[in-house]
Amino acid sequence: MISVTIITLNEEKNLRKSLISIKNLADEIIVVDSGSNDNTVKIAKEFGAKVFFRKFDNFANQKNWAMSKASNDWILSVDADEEISNQLADEIKVVTDGGNYNGFLIPRKNFILGKEIKYSRWSPDEHIWLWKKASGKWTGDVHEEVIVKGKVGKLKYSKLHYSHKTINQILASNNFYSTLLSQSMYKNNIKFSIIKMFWNSSFEFSIRFFYKLGFLDGWRGFVLAYIMGIYQLTVWVKLWELHQEKP
Repeated sequence: MISVTIITLNEEKNLRKSLISIKNLADEIIVVDSGSNDNTVKIAKEFGAKVFFRKFDNFANQKNWAMSKASNDWILSVDADEEISNQLADEIKVVTDGGNYNGFLIPRKNFILGKEIKYSRWSPDEHIWLWKKASGKWTGDVHEEVIVKGKVGKLKYSKLHYSHKTINQILASNNFYSTLLSQSMYKNNIKFSIIKMFWNSSFEFSIRFFYKLGFLDGWRGFVLAYIMGIYQLTVWVKLWELHQEKP
């Protein structure tokens, strides 16, 4: 049996479609909300989800806490802006019915600014999102990953991730993540470096647009590579600010 876990904050525009896509797959839906002031919680309850509140500190802790509320053997982690295709749902039912695997990598297709991004370091995109509860755990302060003890397989069909529909959403997300990453770097005693600031931002643009063939994603590929270069620069400036505030 499968428990689907979702963490939320003001996701009323996305959550309904996500829940519709899993309603015939999930034996249990766990939603952990961190203080939505829209209709997120109401929508979750319409689909019979078990809704809990937890103040957000980082993604790994939030998702591990959601997992702790699940009562089934298998965990499927889904973001509120993701959908599970019928093919993927059928595949998940088959692989969780038996076998020697403790977890599965699932590919993901990312749709940004209204179109699937096939290059630009957003593809291929695969992570462990399906695992046995007793064998896996989220780790990492930023860009968290599931670590599974035991054998890990890979599924054929993809999650559908309708990530950022507008440029404002991308900039807001990058502002949020750059704060988390700079705080993590500060906690790990990483010092500000003007050389690394310029190098990392330039490298990020180059790796995405040229090496990862971002130019094949058209103008979106250029915009995304440029913005992610600025993201790296922002991380280092925020790290500098932390060192000024907390010498």
